[in-house]
Amino acid sequence: MAVTVAEYLGKRTDVDDPIMPITEKAPCPFQSNNTCMKSYNNKNPVCSVRKDGDEFWIVCQNRLCSTKKDIPLCDHQRTILLDIAQSIFNPRITAEQILVRREVPLKVNASGKKPYHADYIMTINEGKSPYPGPDRVILEMQGGGETSGTEKMTAVVKAWKNSTHPTNTMLRRSSGASPLETNAWRRQQEQFIVKGNIAMQTWKGCGMAFCVGTLLYKYLNDKIDFDTLPKLKESNWTLAIVPIEEDKSAEPAVGPVPLKVNREKIVFTNYQTFVHALINQGVPNPAAFKGKFVNLNNEEKTIKLD
Repeated sequence: MAVTVAEYLGKRTDVDDPIMPITEKAPCPFQSNNTCMKSYNNKNPVCSVRKDGDEFWIVCQNRLCSTKKDIPLCDHQRTILLDIAQSIFNPRITAEQILVRREVPLKVNASGKKPYHADYIMTINEGKSPYPGPDRVILEMQGGGETSGTEKMTAVVKAWKNSTHPTNTMLRRSSGASPLETNAWRRQQEQFIVKGNIAMQTWKGCGMAFCVGTLLYKYLNDKIDFDTLPKLKESNWTLAIVPIEEDKSAEPAVGPVPLKVNREKIVFTNYQTFVHALINQGVPNPAAFKGKFVNLNNEEKTIKLD
């Protein structure tokens, strides 16, 4: 089954309260004092979709917990960040103890040109954690990504908007689009490697927390198999892979889909071991390097290897 619209401008579609199409620019439900980026660009303000009618996939870069350093944190961002902090540091710490910096430039080379930017730098108290693991982390967010067949989902939303009596049922019709987990990881992979390496080189006590949606978490687990990584929750971990999923503890209600950290599935491990596992994939495949070839005159040649 293909994807369906899960949220339209911060309103979940699987409740009875009718959602009305917007016709002009609208505030972003997930940032303070900021216009919805999609409505600003005259696009449909679809925040998230569901794969196979269930699995949550974010399709807007501002949906999970993006921020701008000069804008106050909204309630949504504060709730997500506190959940993350309590999940990676200690469940008893409070909002007052959590300190963050936002959109922090990270120098990639000696010249200082074209720096990356950390979504957040997070720490607690005075920058010194009394708990196992790092004192400060580069906190990166990748809750989802794009879909294939976006025009198909656009057609579903357009038909809903043009209907005389638009209903939420119409809005969540199957679209034929599909999440592109591979593209999401490819786009993030270089920054993940570079930013993590910056954390490892800076000083002892720095680490990285990588927050991902459930589909991307599954994708990474399929590539690497988290069970093979060192389990360092109560030790000196330097990488935490933090799955953020839909909170289904209550019946669906009007508003956005609630999210939470799945603390039972967090992977606390060693950053270098994880990166090594990324690059150390594949097995010898002699059959690919012998057999029938053709030269550039289209003459067939057979290559045999001992």
